[in-house]
Amino acid sequence: MTISHSAPSSAALPPALSPPTRPEPDARARLVTRRGPRRVTRTLAVGALAAALGMTASNTLAQASPEPSPSRATAATGEDPASLRRFVEQRPRWTACDHKELDAAGARCATIQVPLDYRHPEGRTLTIGFSRIKATDTRNRIGLMMHNSGGPGGITLDMPLLDAPAMGRELAARYDLIGMDPRGVGRSSPVRCGTSGHWLRSAGYDTEGFRAQARYEADLVRSCQRVYGEDLVYLGHFTTRNTARDMDLLRTVLGERKTSYFGISYGTYLGAVYAQMFPNRIDRLLLDSAIDPAQWYVPAFRDATSANEEYLDTWAAWAARRHDTYGLGDSAAKVRATVEGIARQAARTPLKVGPYTADGQQVPQALAMTTVDDREFAWTAETVRILHDAALGRTVEPTETLLAALGPPDDEAEVQNSLQIALQCADRAAPRELSWYRGNVERSRATAPLFGPLFNGVHPCAFWPSEPVEPPMTGGNDVPGLIVQATGDTRTSHANGQGLHRKMPNSRLITLKARVHGVYGLYPNACVHQQVNDYLRTGDLPARDTICEKDPADAVGR
Repeated sequence: MTISHSAPSSAALPPALSPPTRPEPDARARLVTRRGPRRVTRTLAVGALAAALGMTASNTLAQASPEPSPSRATAATGEDPASLRRFVEQRPRWTACDHKELDAAGARCATIQVPLDYRHPEGRTLTIGFSRIKATDTRNRIGLMMHNSGGPGGITLDMPLLDAPAMGRELAARYDLIGMDPRGVGRSSPVRCGTSGHWLRSAGYDTEGFRAQARYEADLVRSCQRVYGEDLVYLGHFTTRNTARDMDLLRTVLGERKTSYFGISYGTYLGAVYAQMFPNRIDRLLLDSAIDPAQWYVPAFRDATSANEEYLDTWAAWAARRHDTYGLGDSAAKVRATVEGIARQAARTPLKVGPYTADGQQVPQALAMTTVDDREFAWTAETVRILHDAALGRTVEPTETLLAALGPPDDEAEVQNSLQIALQCADRAAPRELSWYRGNVERSRATAPLFGPLFNGVHPCAFWPSEPVEPPMTGGNDVPGLIVQATGDTRTSHANGQGLHRKMPNSRLITLKARVHGVYGLYPNACVHQQVNDYLRTGDLPARDTICEKDPADAVGR
């Protein structure tokens, strides 16, 4: 597409393309084992955002029904049990998970079929893959615990391996721990647009940088159009609402009247939507690193700007004290100048990093991948050091982080990229005025020179040719729940967690004084974990909101 020299008043839609035959969902999607805190999907996909979207109830499964009746069909379908009877009456066929860690933990895996469109359940279907680690303390069994690892686009099949150690053997033994890959990723029917990389790219330092970023986003949409057709009707059903419906269908297939739920980042959005749609089907509700539902999804990216700049400032002071090790500057101001100089140089002349190049769009993206955990300052320093050497003309090889930022996406990353774009565009319409994005970018530069153009740039949904099939809702719900939020969260700001707390008046908020995204099971803290586990054990929320200090062992920059 072409963008005029001055930002046009609205985004031009990508040119129409001849729609090919749409691919059938692939039920045999490859599962890739979670790689721990540095996994790219935690930092840019899983950790990109969390949100709680509210949309008015529809007349189908989205309708919040009364307390489920003993009938399996009625429990799952709300007003029209007959239409989903064939789905409700499925019986999972349990097998080994073909996943080393899950199999070692005693998990079993299965699939079910769900409607692509719950308004027309007689039509196309999708496969949903899931794991289960069954409760071994059957006398004191509490029930199901469903999960979502975030994203949108995060693989969740193996997420029970994350919280089981945090819960402890005794408590974990009282739950059936369910890891359901949401529609679109993992062992569920995948979305593949053939994207060239993650959509979050910087708008750079000038008009040409902004144009280049906008062209990149439009190209991603065109890639989806080439695969799925101009109107993208198929992708319009990969929504948070439908994922919540899939969860409730799975709950019913498993024969449970209620489920508990643990979601991180985007998973808090999914959990809040599920609670709003099906309030009588929630037992315990744990939302970690959450967001104000009114902020889903473009405003939430903008809200991440200041927290990332503050993280960089704190890291710069840490790196300055280690100038002899990293050589990035002997004061925080000099370290910051080094980082910003690298980014500006890359915008003028892309840096050579092994077989790849790093330009002005990619350098801020690569650095943002590392601003997720204040115990991992050495990770940021390692990334900056390599980019600094590349800027000096030295021969360097990319780290795993730089490979993810600069190289072509592997199959897992491509599926996650594709679903994240499709789901965000299907959930809620984005502003289409390129001048709106350009104004946000320019206003951000004074206080956020590095990350402002990254988190305020053009969203691919500005070019999406179709509107969401369900209207957005921005309210909360009355379901009791426990929200965990860090003060310096670089993906879902503490202010957004407070916003969700206000919209859920029966919730409690635990605030951890740390710069981290994802706390429970990812950032061990005795104060947080004790309160969470007490809640998961008893179902009783803390008496009041609390503030937790970092554990002494988790000093900044350890």
